Amino acid sequence: MVNPEREDPAAGAPADPESPASSEQWAGGAGEPGEGDAILGATLDALKRAAQGVEIERQVAETLQRSLLPRLPVVPGLRLAARYRPGSAETRIGGDWYDAIPLRGGKVAIAIGDVVGRGVEAAARMAHLQSALRAYALESLRPAVVLERMNSFVLEGEQGGMVTLLYAIVDPDGHTVQVASAGHPPPLVLDPDGGPTFVEAPPGSPLGVTRYAAYEESMTTLDPWSSVLLYTDGLVEAPDLPLGQGLEGLRTSLEGGPREPEALCHAVLDTLDVRAGFRDDLALLALQLTPPGKTLALALPARPASLASMRRAVAQWLRLAGAGDDEVYEVLVACGEACANTVAHAHPALSDSSFEVRAGREGPEIQITVRDTGRWRPPGETGRGRGLAVMRELMDDVEIAPSDQGTTVTLRRRLRGDGVR
Repeated sequence: MVNPEREDPAAGAPADPESPASSEQWAGGAGEPGEGDAILGATLDALKRAAQGVEIERQVAETLQRSLLPRLPVVPGLRLAARYRPGSAETRIGGDWYDAIPLRGGKVAIAIGDVVGRGVEAAARMAHLQSALRAYALESLRPAVVLERMNSFVLEGEQGGMVTLLYAIVDPDGHTVQVASAGHPPPLVLDPDGGPTFVEAPPGSPLGVTRYAAYEESMTTLDPWSSVLLYTDGLVEAPDLPLGQGLEGLRTSLEGGPREPEALCHAVLDTLDVRAGFRDDLALLALQLTPPGKTLALALPARPASLASMRRAVAQWLRLAGAGDDEVYEVLVACGEACANTVAHAHPALSDSSFEVRAGREGPEIQITVRDTGRWRPPGETGRGRGLAVMRELMDDVEIAPSDQGTTVTLRRRLRGDGVR
């Protein structure tokens, strides 16, 4: 029975904090005392666990995806570089990927694609597609035929889902690139002296949409030192930004910019950092045509001032040969040790003496020879005992061949062609 002398708080009278009813309200509402706090705590714990689960999945997907991205090959006449950049923290890792596959006759197949989907599932699909593409590429099929087979592969697979893919064959000797596209944004060509232009590649249907898809090819002739940039749609698409505006923004942002692949990738990412709204993950693949068969031959005075000239010339040649930044640094250290020994000890009495540096590349291996007309000093004799050890640590092979005519030091190293960061 209701006590007529007790006022009902719900009727408008102030609640007494000491009364049982008020204590229940302060504890969180109806039910047992403290039940509201328990529900709130359990909800927060569940949300925290869910957030942790999403972050763990994101980390696993990113690790898996990065492990599947290939090491770029060393291709005579080409320089290659690539980057993968995950999206913002609010987005799950996608299925962006790239590849470069050496073919017969000195050609190379390049590809970049985007698997629709997110997380570990997208990364796993990417791995299947990458394996299939490599198998078809090694048959030296035309780009359109490769896309037709890839379309059948996606349609017949159990995972399903749409995929965009751009596939091209680059001929460094013929200075051509042959392109076919399955719904992917077009490549950008950067001439050494002209402005950036898009390759006119007819955008066929994305893979996995219809078994009746047909793909066309386009052939573009490249000038020596031209660069080509492949990218995924995370570079040109954003909320409230039409694709056409994104493409034009990319083109204009690279006018007058670098052409060297490593520097080009850096410039693209720097540009993206100042453009708002881009949250998707992103893959880049850049290449540059370099004159094939180029060798280096230097004849320098045997003086300390010559070492700086040697380093500049050898560094430039190494980059043209396709060496990465770390490789350039390490080979320069080894070559510098050989030349410094020559300058310091090979010609102690001849002020007009000189030394030669020659560099060449055969396949992925570079060879640098340093030749003089003096005598290579043993380590204990010069106080520079670490120089030979440093050269052997940094190079795959070091030969020192003394003779009556002088000393020849030969340095060999196989390039990784690792443009991925």
